[in-house]
Amino acid sequence: MKKISLLCAFVFVFAMGSGFALAQDCTIDLDCADESYCNGEETCDVESGTCLAGVNPCAENELCDEENDTCVAGVLVSFDIKPGSCPNPLNTRSRGVLPVAILGTEELDVTTIDPSTILLTREGVEGMVPVAPIRHGYEDVGTPSEGEPCDCGNSEGDEPNGDDLNGDGITDLTLKFWVPELVDGLALTDIASREIVPLTIMGETEDGTLLMGDDCVKIINPFQRWGDMFRNIKKPDRPKNPRAE
Repeated sequence: MKKISLLCAFVFVFAMGSGFALAQDCTIDLDCADESYCNGEETCDVESGTCLAGVNPCAENELCDEENDTCVAGVLVSFDIKPGSCPNPLNTRSRGVLPVAILGTEELDVTTIDPSTILLTREGVEGMVPVAPIRHGYEDVGTPSEGEPCDCGNSEGDEPNGDDLNGDGITDLTLKFWVPELVDGLALTDIASREIVPLTIMGETEDGTLLMGDDCVKIINPFQRWGDMFRNIKKPDRPKNPRAE
């Protein structure tokens, strides 16, 4: 009986410590706070013990400035990495360029964007250095998608969403980024191969209106893939030492 009691006590303490089966996600709103202003105020559904997502505090014609915890006048743009491709593979060993586009719409004339203000960034990276494009141009390369920025429109996530691939008769701003600069500035070598990573483009129009848009890349990290491959190779059995017999 003593052994059984000790075992029960251990299971109870483990369950309490790990949150397994006995604990809830929250009991008060404060338990759900993620300290992100732009995510809005999260709340706790006391009955179910689960956290409910907050709402973006900014209006439709505003962008959220997480660094200063405020909303600023701005426009959310359709940003497309590698137009014609999804989920946009990016090889961290590439010495080439990454093509992207800010897609024009009836409301957004991309020729009013100041290319010198454009930067590509990644959230949540300590010491990140935003990267500027090395060149730009104007061409009709795609159509804004109505879905989520990183949604490829299929269950596998390896085929492009057809709505994004065809020109719509509206001029787009095309940009080229030097991949080695992106890899270093955005710390992309730290990411596991085949992981989907959101990137954010920021800029301004000639009259100072802020612009921001999101899209994703699928990281191809050859060094990590080779390391995984070698780790998964079964080592051959060592031959027996005849002297030991």
